[in-house]
Amino acid sequence: MGIKERFLPLATVRKTFGKGGELIVKFRPGVSQSIIDQLGTKEPVFIQVDGIPVPFYFTSVTLRGNDQAMVCFENYLSENLAAEWVGKTLLYKAGESAAPAGGAPMVGYTFQAKTSEGQKSSGTITDFFDYPGNPCLELEFEDGTRTLLPFHEDFIQKTDAKRKVVTLTLPEGI
Repeated sequence: MGIKERFLPLATVRKTFGKGGELIVKFRPGVSQSIIDQLGTKEPVFIQVDGIPVPFYFTSVTLRGNDQAMVCFENYLSENLAAEWVGKTLLYKAGESAAPAGGAPMVGYTFQAKTSEGQKSSGTITDFFDYPGNPCLELEFEDGTRTLLPFHEDFIQKTDAKRKVVTLTLPEGI
């Protein structure tokens, strides 16, 4: 297996804002502040176009609260041009890897979870995000709600690879 670039979800483009190509983006839960702080640098973000990650460079980034920013892409300086990216997910390059790491093999497993108060829930592990310093599993509960759970040994009690079931202990607040 060759070395492959890894791209992780950073934000979702929510809407256009103004006539100069400005876009409002909402950051994914769990994206570290250090990654958000690097957005104004020369590093591009990526958008999947026909299955290929295409780099986009910012001309401006203005943070709005903890989970949003107003951005403008180079060469997309009108509302009509920028509007084609509404609803798309911005990705950032997280390095290279030779094989899936951490919780990636658990994607598709079902989970049985119990909270510290004794409440039980279940669902499916729908994704794995290898955020630097904070890898997370995305859990989709039976009622359709989704949340991120830090990929940590304190929360994973048992893994049954044969049945593809994971037993979890959920922290307070999830």
